[in-house]
Amino acid sequence: MKSSTGQKLIRLLLAFVSFGTALPVSAADPLADEIVVSTTIQAAVDAARPGATIRVPPGRYRENVLVSKNDLTIEGEPGAVLDGAGLAGDTGIEVAPVDPTARIIDFKLSGLQIQNYSQNGVLLVRVDHFKLTQGKYNNNSEYGIFPILSSDGLIESNQVSGSDDTGIYVGQSSNVLVKHNRVSDSTVRIEIENSSNISVVENSSLGNCVGILVDVLPGLDVTRTTEVEIIGNVLRRNNRLNPVTDPSDLLSQLPIGLGLLNLGGDDVIIKNNIVTQNVSAGIAVAQLPAAIAALDPRIDPFPDDNQVLDNVSLRNGSSPDPKLAPLPGVDLLWDFSGSGNCWAHNFFETSFPSPLPACHQASALP
Repeated sequence: MKSSTGQKLIRLLLAFVSFGTALPVSAADPLADEIVVSTTIQAAVDAARPGATIRVPPGRYRENVLVSKNDLTIEGEPGAVLDGAGLAGDTGIEVAPVDPTARIIDFKLSGLQIQNYSQNGVLLVRVDHFKLTQGKYNNNSEYGIFPILSSDGLIESNQVSGSDDTGIYVGQSSNVLVKHNRVSDSTVRIEIENSSNISVVENSSLGNCVGILVDVLPGLDVTRTTEVEIIGNVLRRNNRLNPVTDPSDLLSQLPIGLGLLNLGGDDVIIKNNIVTQNVSAGIAVAQLPAAIAALDPRIDPFPDDNQVLDNVSLRNGSSPDPKLAPLPGVDLLWDFSGSGNCWAHNFFETSFPSPLPACHQASALP
């Protein structure tokens, strides 16, 4: 004779079979290829094996998530919100190895809305082969998306707003494509810092202080910014007030109303962008301020071998920020620094100097 417990289990199994319903996968099952979050995202991350996909159902999750294993995918369903309001932790999702000499290989994040963290929406440290797509990052105080010391990444089709530092910040990284993102109401929309082989393609920017910033900064492991492509972006009305007041922070020295600014980057190609109605300048190429450059003798603060090609830069410089002085407000701006910089086939009304140095060879880019 079967026990009552055994009979109940058999009836339960028959009920699932009769209705054609699969048994749910437990979030604690370390062999599951797909884990559906039932308590916290962190619990699912802890339970997942490399190669697993973690699905986040609709709801509000109040936690700080740490990922320290390889090859995980986190997918948020519509209505899944990771909210940091009032939490002690400063980052929504941090991806970093436990051993600071190691690296994380393969990480994917899509679909989540990450908001109200005191520093970062998502922070990647020493991560290779990553994809951050289809997310919403709102009111994360410092950075919305922040990969650092990372490589071979894609940041695509995200919406970012309300970061008092930078919406999308690529720092000390290489081989990253930033594409089809929309960034608004941030101090800097997209910043490429001390990085190489970066492509910033077909993003849109409205209502930031600076649309796109390419720069080289002191005191970091990587000492150059080089081989950056800025192609096909729309940079309109980036005239937001600058909330950064700390004089030791480069951001505090930035004029408001810049569409695109290259501060000391080398081999940067700026091509096919639409840059309009930025009150200080449309596209500017300049050296890193001397006081900041003096902090690190390893860096070269001068922009060299940059090309500004085939851009539409109009109706910029109408009311330049006093921080831009002694340079004027114009559509195309250069401060005479660096060598090998050139301009060709741009559609603009005003420039400084006039004329700008012409490019003697056409760019190989389409």
